[in-house]
Amino acid sequence: MRMFTSKALALLCLAGGAAVAEHPAGALSQWDVEGMYVQARAMLEDRSIQKVSSVPVLLETCVREGHPEAARLLMDVYEGKFKGLEPSPRQAMNLVRGLAEADALDALDQSRIDLRTEAMYRLALYLEKGNGCEPHPADAYKWMQRAAKRGMPRACVEESRYLINGTGVKKNPEQAWKQLHQQARTAPETPHLFFYMGHMCMHGLGVPRSPRKAFELFRMGAKLNDDQCLNNLGTMFEKGYPTPRNYENAYRLYRKAANLGNKEASANMQRLAFKEGIRASNKSYTPYNKRIDNATGRILQALPVSADTRDRLRAWLLITPDSEDS
Repeated sequence: MRMFTSKALALLCLAGGAAVAEHPAGALSQWDVEGMYVQARAMLEDRSIQKVSSVPVLLETCVREGHPEAARLLMDVYEGKFKGLEPSPRQAMNLVRGLAEADALDALDQSRIDLRTEAMYRLALYLEKGNGCEPHPADAYKWMQRAAKRGMPRACVEESRYLINGTGVKKNPEQAWKQLHQQARTAPETPHLFFYMGHMCMHGLGVPRSPRKAFELFRMGAKLNDDQCLNNLGTMFEKGYPTPRNYENAYRLYRKAANLGNKEASANMQRLAFKEGIRASNKSYTPYNKRIDNATGRILQALPVSADTRDRLRAWLLITPDSEDS
């Protein structure tokens, strides 16, 4: 694959629709670019297509022609989010840094402004985790803060996480709570919003400790299919704190979180199933057929008939053979 430099990316992504339309002879038309993007996306979404090695080249071409959605998809490709394509951390870093640093994108249409904000958000996560670079928490916070100031809900929530944990910035849970509370009013569907708020209430970070309030916040996040809220809610039901113990609810919540890709929930689900299976095996268990026979016998015993008639009815109705009754 082609290794882009930040400067080259900043220049190639400035091409707007008008610039592409006024292409020289032999260059790609706007329809050609859109067709290549649609083809690349279709190849990634069609599970029957096994060979997707040409997708990065298609998307790189679209990016050079100024297609913002192709740039977003290429970020996902470089991050290894699609089967059949290995992650390319260094190329992902080059791509997002080039877009994040491209000041001229802000002078174009809203789609390219939003693209730059998305790149800032991803660049912060790369710098935090050391994806394609050495970890640099301070720079990570700087870029996350810039994305948040541009109004990106996810960035606002993650900036609060940095303030809670002291990632690249001095801890300030009180400020984090204010920001999260504001997001809850303006964008309550933002991923992990209620998880972070619940975590703060559970441990008394920036707010008074309140497991009951944490439970309610996790439940709000669970309704939005937040996998971390679902997992924490399951733990509360399993432990019986601060809500009555309910293993069935705990298992159901673990399973739902696991289906959303939460590995911790998957482990919790398997552990709970194993533990409950052991408990069930220690209890006396009556097979289904035997339970039917016992109920039938009680009914026959209550019938106002002779003992001979009762025996003939028993032989006709009972499911389990007499040899298994003992």
